Amino acid sequence: MGQMKMMRTKIPLLLARRLSICFVLLGSVFVGQGQQPLSLLEATQLALSHNYGIELGRLRADAAALNNAWGAAGALPQIGLTATTASAVSDQSENPTSFIQERLESESVNIGGQLNWTLFDGLGMFANKRRLELLTEQSAGELDLLIEQSLLAVITAYQSVVVQDVALEALEASMAMSRDRLDWLSTRRSVGAAGEFDNLQFENALLLDSAAWVRQKVARRTAQRNLNRLMGTDETQQWSLTSSLVVLQTANERFPEEEGLINKALNTTTTVRNAMLTVQLAETGMDQAESRLYPTLGLNVNLGDVRSQFAAGDLSGEGRTKNQSATLALNFNLFNGGATKRAIEQARIQLDIAETNRMNERAAVAQLLRDALDRYRTQEELYGIARETTANAEALLAIAETRYDLGALSSFDLREVQLSVLQAKLREVQELQAWHQSQWDVERLTGGLLSGYGVVARPAE
Repeated sequence: MGQMKMMRTKIPLLLARRLSICFVLLGSVFVGQGQQPLSLLEATQLALSHNYGIELGRLRADAAALNNAWGAAGALPQIGLTATTASAVSDQSENPTSFIQERLESESVNIGGQLNWTLFDGLGMFANKRRLELLTEQSAGELDLLIEQSLLAVITAYQSVVVQDVALEALEASMAMSRDRLDWLSTRRSVGAAGEFDNLQFENALLLDSAAWVRQKVARRTAQRNLNRLMGTDETQQWSLTSSLVVLQTANERFPEEEGLINKALNTTTTVRNAMLTVQLAETGMDQAESRLYPTLGLNVNLGDVRSQFAAGDLSGEGRTKNQSATLALNFNLFNGGATKRAIEQARIQLDIAETNRMNERAAVAQLLRDALDRYRTQEELYGIARETTANAEALLAIAETRYDLGALSSFDLREVQLSVLQAKLREVQELQAWHQSQWDVERLTGGLLSGYGVVARPAE
């Protein structure tokens, strides 16, 4: 009976040790094989070069830039050239009713050129060109916004993988502690100073941590695949992340002038710049509508050269006809049922809408920036609290281990303290990640996110 009891005790112990060794080996294989070092800067550069969304945005911006031409604005002449040839044969030699009873043959070549040019349309062509330029800038602004969003997504995904790695390290430390306890209990049990209950308790703790470690590995792989997708790389690529979450500067050191930051944000934030472009487009729409109040002057030139040959039996001849004409056409719409007036009023309303939206965007950016600065200060305090909590939890664990060794603390209480250390470490790194996220929000709103990665932000005019 005693021997069976000893076997029941040794089998879980051996199983736990094998599981822990197996998990550590799997972890070392996962970290060591096929991994390349990757910094946060390198991750963002990969995204700028290979992210599918950014590439689509660049193609749309290129398409808008191609359309920005004076020809598309209607300011250049349209020139056309036509050339036609004709050949006809009519055999009337056996037709008694024909006036000329011969074989009739004729050939002709007609070459013509046309030029149409709008010389004046109430400066509408200049308004059209300005609109095309603004549409090009708007496409570039939308690309900037897309780059901002992609960069933020990559930074968040990168730091999420870092958090997963920290969680893995905390679990591995907890598993190492449980293994050490099992070794310590094994020595004490050999001299009869420890019982089976504590042994089973630590084996259970090791198994629970091992299961959590396996789940954490899956979470880490999922986070890394998400990062690979955002960077536009192979989703199976393994990385060794080299940029850790460092402690940031205090709010007073990092952002000493809040009002100066707000003024900077109102000039450089992508959404404000895009709203300003919308206002300028609406102003161009007003110019286009008002151009209909003026007459239109157009030039039309036609050139023609017709060469022909004719043959009827022994009679033949050649001919040539030249045609040249130039027309100046002046069109002035005196009344069109109020359509021009309505178009001007609608353009004025669109301008008011765009201006109101611009003011709303400026107010929203100022509020978002103040909120981001508040989050930065709050996360600074929360991280300090979380850091102290972790330090206290680790100190409490050291005291608990001593008391357990002295028999003044149960294995249940020691496990609770051990779990509190795990939770405190995870909470600390999560608060640090949230602190970094608030920093990137401030950088985005003040234009630092784009300029920091080689994208030049255009100031709002």
